[in-house]
Amino acid sequence: MYAILDMRKILLFFIVLSFNTFSGTVPNCSENELFGGKLFELEVVTSFHGSYNFKFCFDETSYVVSQYIEPVSTRGPLKTTITHESLARLDVKTSLYIKDLYRAVQATLVTDSVRGMDGSTWCFKPKSGSSYSETCLWTPNAAWERRNLGKLVELGDKLFEISNFASLEHSD
Repeated sequence: MYAILDMRKILLFFIVLSFNTFSGTVPNCSENELFGGKLFELEVVTSFHGSYNFKFCFDETSYVVSQYIEPVSTRGPLKTTITHESLARLDVKTSLYIKDLYRAVQATLVTDSVRGMDGSTWCFKPKSGSSYSETCLWTPNAAWERRNLGKLVELGDKLFEISNFASLEHSD
């Protein structure tokens, strides 16, 4: 009788373990899938405050995978950095909101010749069929209305919020 109970406990343990293995929080960020995987990437490189990289990974469950590379020391020949990472599982409402912003950015994004001495450079890399395109802009939140970059700024602000990284409004 005790042997049967022990076998049931062991069997239950393996069942629970297998569910945990298959339901892990590994986002589908494949670059090869046509209708899923990494839908876009937004890279924000600041003049003095490091760089941010956001990936929107779309599947049955969507995620924002983020990375902030913070410069600690820029003196001498070696640049020292600290990398901070964030993985945010999105609810359906937020996922659809991000997807709608992504489409709006794709529909309205145009390159411009605005440049500056400091600030940030935002590179938006959307999926285009089975490959990715790239558009880089200097500090989109500067004169964003005139430059028609409102949706890109809104998308960037939302990604910063989801990732719990500091807003660029205070770091540039």
